[in-house]
Amino acid sequence: MVSLTINGKKVRGSEGSTLLELCREKGISIPTLCYHPDLSPQGSCRLCTVEVFKDGKRRMVTACNFPIQSGIEVWTHSSPVLRVRRLLIELLLARCPEANVLQTLARELGMEGNRFYTKDPKERCILCGLCIRTCREIVGANAIGFSQRGTAKKVSTPFEVDSDQCIACGACEFICPTGAIQMEMDRIRKIKTSDTGMKRYCRYMRLGLIDFMICSNGFECWRCELDQRMEDQFPPHPVFALKPAKKRIPLEIESFIFHPDLFYDDQHLWFKPMDSWIKVGLDGLSSVFALAADSIWLPSEGEHIREGEEIAQFIQEDKKLIFISPITGKVLGINRDILESPSLAWRDPYHRGWLLMIQSEEKEKIYRLYSGERAKEWFTERAKEMKPILKDLEETGASKDREVWRKEEIQKKWIFLTRILFSNKP
Repeated sequence: MVSLTINGKKVRGSEGSTLLELCREKGISIPTLCYHPDLSPQGSCRLCTVEVFKDGKRRMVTACNFPIQSGIEVWTHSSPVLRVRRLLIELLLARCPEANVLQTLARELGMEGNRFYTKDPKERCILCGLCIRTCREIVGANAIGFSQRGTAKKVSTPFEVDSDQCIACGACEFICPTGAIQMEMDRIRKIKTSDTGMKRYCRYMRLGLIDFMICSNGFECWRCELDQRMEDQFPPHPVFALKPAKKRIPLEIESFIFHPDLFYDDQHLWFKPMDSWIKVGLDGLSSVFALAADSIWLPSEGEHIREGEEIAQFIQEDKKLIFISPITGKVLGINRDILESPSLAWRDPYHRGWLLMIQSEEKEKIYRLYSGERAKEWFTERAKEMKPILKDLEETGASKDREVWRKEEIQKKWIFLTRILFSNKP
């Protein structure tokens, strides 16, 4: 616990907490526009500015991202603080004069009129970044961001073109404090009139909240029983209750890395849908063979691969480990770095060590693979079978160079490890 003084009163708070969290815990009201407890603090609106005295010096700090410190004095409503907040509200009202939330704050601060020029009276975006952080940290779609600079700065999609990354979940519209975002309905209209509209996957499936579902309501989510059930069960918005992006953080399972947001098959390949194509790579278990392989074979760019055909080969002397594709499609690109250095797929299997990109003709088949909790259970079971063997290797090679020793041992036990990992496949 940390002891400090707030508005002349001694208080105690948990080490690591921020001033804003402690003040709200003690019932002290501090205005914010860019803060949300489920998002990382950004301090862009500056309205949570407070006055801090430390070692005889005074400074203005943003309470949302300033950690509490022992012995400091904090003033949340001093004259300098209120003067700063009034100035900030004036500047924001000059940008968005019709925003109700700003008008309310202005009245609470006793403000009348505005000294600054308004360029666009209809502007509603205050550039708080809540929508961007929600899309990135809660939804995990990364569909929007800031573009341009200075007075031209705005929120938009990458390169200002429509992207499949947006899943019309409506979280950005929900979190916006001024009503500037109207993305949910706009996105639904675009999908509805697109060539792929009749094959639209349910947004809750794309969020990772359900395994598989295709919209059967003509994209009118307000008529959907599932949508209504989600809103009833997880008010005020499902994504803030379920936090799908948080569930996609990589996990370490029995010393192997597992990515919850990917799809897996019994060949120990992972698949990541990306707009109109699918990225393919080795999971954290099969990547051990990449370390020991002398070379890797991948199909050529432009080659057509059918379900059940070879998608990759790992070659070690006279032995081969063949991976079979569970999907049909055209090879759009291959990772040439892997061909030159196969061990890259072992060092970084989920990122730089990917294998190839495929444009699938039957993209919906990807959802028949392991995903979510089912994938985690499957991966855990297989990892438990592999760990004792690799543990033996660790003890054997404790005195040798780690990578050289491990490569030699896996080469020696190549067939044995293959039988363990692929015991349910030929």
